[in-house]
Amino acid sequence: MASSPDPRLASLVSFLHGYPTIQYATPNSPKYSNLRATYSLDNPAVPLAIVRPKNAEEVAATVRFARANGIKPVVRSGGNSLFGKSMIQGALIIDMRDIAYININDSKTSATIGGGIRFSDLAEVLTKEGLATALGTIPFIGYAGWSTYGGYGPFSAQYGLGCDNILGAKVVNWKGEVVEADTDMLKGIRGAGGAFGPIVELTIKLYPLMNILAGMVIYDSTDIVVTAQNFNSGYQKLSTEGLPPALSAQQLVINSPHGKVFACAFIWGSDDFETGQVYLAKIASLGNVVMNNVGPNTVAGYLQYLKTFVPPNAYGSIETISIRELNPEAIAVITRNIEKMPSINGASFIMHELRGPSAAPTSESIFGAREPHMVLEIIKTVVEQADLKWTEDWADTFISELRKMDPGNILPSTYISITPPGSNSFENIFGSNYETLLEMKRKHDPQGVFDLAQPEVNSLK
Repeated sequence: MASSPDPRLASLVSFLHGYPTIQYATPNSPKYSNLRATYSLDNPAVPLAIVRPKNAEEVAATVRFARANGIKPVVRSGGNSLFGKSMIQGALIIDMRDIAYININDSKTSATIGGGIRFSDLAEVLTKEGLATALGTIPFIGYAGWSTYGGYGPFSAQYGLGCDNILGAKVVNWKGEVVEADTDMLKGIRGAGGAFGPIVELTIKLYPLMNILAGMVIYDSTDIVVTAQNFNSGYQKLSTEGLPPALSAQQLVINSPHGKVFACAFIWGSDDFETGQVYLAKIASLGNVVMNNVGPNTVAGYLQYLKTFVPPNAYGSIETISIRELNPEAIAVITRNIEKMPSINGASFIMHELRGPSAAPTSESIFGAREPHMVLEIIKTVVEQADLKWTEDWADTFISELRKMDPGNILPSTYISITPPGSNSFENIFGSNYETLLEMKRKHDPQGVFDLAQPEVNSLK
């Protein structure tokens, strides 16, 4: 017997007749599959419907409708959550991708951006103006979700985390009103993202930067254990001597057409190319280089280059842990497990380093990990679903061994955007800011309208 149609869908269609510019799709609509598509291929969730508003007021009207009809709204911008956070069963999905404007102020020190803007679009506009901001490296990631939950990236040592570059925000609150985030809410947004409502606009810091040195340094990986050990030992020595803020040297292990390789994604974020070349030589000296394509580029150009390393969608997920230093124990566990990494397209290992201005406590954000550290990202994704168990078994062993290391070298906090649900508590993730988060949630979402937004801290508790 066919199931009865959900009466809320009829109410939604009636509501949308008053907003003809809002594109929408229900599960039976011809355009549903296109609007439903996200990075994750194995999220089975079927939302009630997907709406794609064009401006803040249309988002606000959608929230008012959802609240009045007992429907939970969920925001989707980039749609790259590997845990299904942007596409949830039975929810009303607010797709922000059409709210993607960029307005640079006259002094070129800040910009207001729409809540649906992605890295690539933002970088293209800023590059043309000789400007930059804190960014990640995957072009199709949504800026709002990335920055407000922390925002690690190659400019973290120079400009700070993404959340620390947020100057202001416009949010649709639990009543369905577009409001300017006050000081209290802004502190919460810098770490807890959309927990208090859809973020329809951000004001972010800008910096002058026209050209960068960027590219990949790939080392002989015939004996990848020795290669990784030598790189990490040498990098630790360089770090002890002091690294300039303009330098980002991110190690990664990826599967290339020529096999598994150990590489360094190098960025020198300054027009002082002479000094940049000095540090490039130092990084290159950490191993036997088989390819070095680092050269003058722009941020926008480099993002497009990196796009070739990431499949447009995948099956699988991710594991993560954060450590204080790359001590011999950590290096041994990492090198042993990257040797075992399956030679499958999608599986990889990446390390993010936090140093510089954001690696210190601040009262202006509730982001939890405020000390120098490394975020280890074990990516267990695959293009072919049949390969999934192989990568999952590898990642499970890897993370298990990492968690057994000296507890004094492991941060309680993990990066929430890549933390599998249930693998760490919000108390650990937010640390001393957890109680503040609860208070903010009770204040700014007293009826739990946005309970499905990460972090899922029920405001009614």
